Amino acid sequence: MTTGGHKIKVVCRVRPFLKTETPDETVAVESDTVLRVTNPRDSTKDIKFNFDSCYGPQTGQDIIYKNDVRPLVESVFSGLSATVFCYGVTGAGKTHTIQGTESEPGIIPRALEHVFMHQKRDAFDYDIRVSYYEIYKEAVFDLLRPRDAGAGLPIREDANRRIFVAGLLEKQVTSFEQFDAMYQRACGNRRTASTKLNDQSSRSHAILTVRVQWRDDVGAGKVWSGRLHLIDLAGSEDNRRTENGKARMAESSAINRSLFVLGQVVEALNTGATRIPYRDSKMTRILQDSLGGQSLGMMIVNVSPGLAFVQDTHNTLSFATKSREVVNKPVAHEVVEQRWTVADRLQHHRGGVVPVRSVLVPAANGVKRRRSDEPSRECDLSPAASTVSDSGVVQPRVHAVPRGRHSDSAVL
Repeated sequence: MTTGGHKIKVVCRVRPFLKTETPDETVAVESDTVLRVTNPRDSTKDIKFNFDSCYGPQTGQDIIYKNDVRPLVESVFSGLSATVFCYGVTGAGKTHTIQGTESEPGIIPRALEHVFMHQKRDAFDYDIRVSYYEIYKEAVFDLLRPRDAGAGLPIREDANRRIFVAGLLEKQVTSFEQFDAMYQRACGNRRTASTKLNDQSSRSHAILTVRVQWRDDVGAGKVWSGRLHLIDLAGSEDNRRTENGKARMAESSAINRSLFVLGQVVEALNTGATRIPYRDSKMTRILQDSLGGQSLGMMIVNVSPGLAFVQDTHNTLSFATKSREVVNKPVAHEVVEQRWTVADRLQHHRGGVVPVRSVLVPAANGVKRRRSDEPSRECDLSPAASTVSDSGVVQPRVHAVPRGRHSDSAVL
């Protein structure tokens, strides 16, 4: 079944001062949920922002993951989709938060360790698959493949308005070590460059998706599917401060434009507008399910301390405050195994992807349930798993399942 309305959770993190910066009290964490910022228009006054959690410069990566991110990762094992994305201006610490370093691993490595520890502990046979891609100057590129200079992969919408990236590689992983080796290679394919404000500035939005599928041991042994999206948004930039050249300016223009559209989407959702401008940016199209859709959502807002960034900090926190009002309606998914037609078998043997459809059907209690499946070039599409609709179209189906079927209180 569907869960109740779920507002996007917003977590704020303040990075430490750099060695080249002069410390001041412009930005301060007053409590676990309150951040105080000097008013950029009147330095004698302060503005306070309230969020679900606030963390100062001394807070480690492990605390943020344990307190706020881990519960969302755990929801994947109830068949739900969850999204965590880092937002902030360039140099605010987004990539460090989500990716981290070898000595201070970020959200992505911790989340995958969580998933594989869950796999080892449970008796279920988990099928874990990963995709990783970037949006660079409004073009989508697969980071699991060697970098190319082509036009990028298309974003498409199926008959039931589900958004997907056509031709995206999805790889099965069976251990954290296997994932980490693959992930480190893929990170080398992401576009970065040096600017005045950041030596390793991300020039693209990066999206890692983890899909977990397993067969339940209750009743008829249903197959459940949950997904986790971990997103590092490129930071907005002021070219006057970054002193970008022509090439960097073209990149920052695309980044700023997509973040502007993100703001428009949030504003439209909060005001109940009849048109939500998801299509105005590749990034917001991909985030559509996470913004007012059927996924649990969390925004980690990274801010830079100091008077030099106070206007950027104020703008970032104001946007984060609006984002807290966006309501999603998460739905858990059950995958019903499929039976192939003769045409499907021929297409599979020719190396093609078997087409799938998803439909909404009413549950026995009147709550709408969803039927769907996730097509992938590397998924196991064996003839043994087969059902077909009256029209002859393959239809893996997805139903809602109550949350909490698999709880985890001892992972990480």
